[in-house]
Amino acid sequence: MTEAETPVWLQQLKRAIRGNRRDAHNRYVQFATLGLDGKPRVRMVVFRGFSRSEASFFIITDARSEKAKELAQCPDVEVSWYFTQTREQFRLQCSAVTHNHGTDADLHRDALWKGLSDAAKAQFFWSEPGLPSGESQSLEITTHPPESFVVIECSPQRVDHLVLAKIQRRTLSDLTASGWTEVSINP
Repeated sequence: MTEAETPVWLQQLKRAIRGNRRDAHNRYVQFATLGLDGKPRVRMVVFRGFSRSEASFFIITDARSEKAKELAQCPDVEVSWYFTQTREQFRLQCSAVTHNHGTDADLHRDALWKGLSDAAKAQFFWSEPGLPSGESQSLEITTHPPESFVVIECSPQRVDHLVLAKIQRRTLSDLTASGWTEVSINP
């Protein structure tokens, strides 16, 4: 995607990421799903990078988690990201696709797996999330991701960008059949 083809919201998001990179906590985003009981669920996740086309971005999860079960039922999610240095908020309504073991996205899985610390990798060898912790778990970390390692690819459909600096502004961007449209709205 060339600079001219890149949606304005994505240019602004990448600029915010660069402008806030000294703060490690700015890699954490709020990830909201629809729970199996029909109630909203939100949790903190780590942004793991953009796809090659930059049309989507990645987070990871455990295949046995509630989040994975919720996405199987409803792939619509919202991601909220606040950047403290530039005082910007991005709310991204996305369609999410999970990439499990054996899918055509194994290259993404392998690359993301290699980028994790051993401590982060170890979590995917623990007992199932939500069960009591095992006291004597033996964790042998493998070079390839286990079946429990899932990549969630989020493809934005709507982006609400709010700038809370001295001059406040808000922009709503929507993906249509002919590309991204953008409108300035009252904050």
